[in-house]
Amino acid sequence: MDDVEGGVARLAVTRILRADPAGLCRALRDPSWLGRVVGPSPERAHLQRVETDLAFQLSDVPGTLTFRKAALVDVGVESLPDGSCRGEIEWRAATFAPLFPMFAGLLTVHHGGLHLEGAYAPPGGGMGLLVDRSFLHHFADRTAIWFLDRLTDELAAGPVADDARRP
Repeated sequence: MDDVEGGVARLAVTRILRADPAGLCRALRDPSWLGRVVGPSPERAHLQRVETDLAFQLSDVPGTLTFRKAALVDVGVESLPDGSCRGEIEWRAATFAPLFPMFAGLLTVHHGGLHLEGAYAPPGGGMGLLVDRSFLHHFADRTAIWFLDRLTDELAAGPVADDARRP
């Protein structure tokens, strides 16, 4: 992990793809493709809350074990004049929340693809940040990539290239 500040780890993932940004934006306004929409977020009423399972594969090898965790995802999107959109996205574990990091970030949908950027606080304070820096950040990247893949699989022709990187 390249960036740690104030007890949080930064996360940034980009998906370059051929897709209609307006269609992706419409889908984000109705995130039922992600799971069960339960209404507005109790903490932030302008975000829609979805109950789902966040997932990531443990490696790039096909058929590798996939880790799933029940989660609450909050999504809110605003349209931009050029047909693209951006919005807030947050996710947290639905159970055993103190053991899993909460992510908060900004999702941007534009003509060239998707970009998700934000931060999370690994559990365990300073020690948790050290463990995250050593190997757990890889799993945070994979969770973010899973989310963008799920969106593109559901609504677009799919990614033509990808670039998972940290700022």
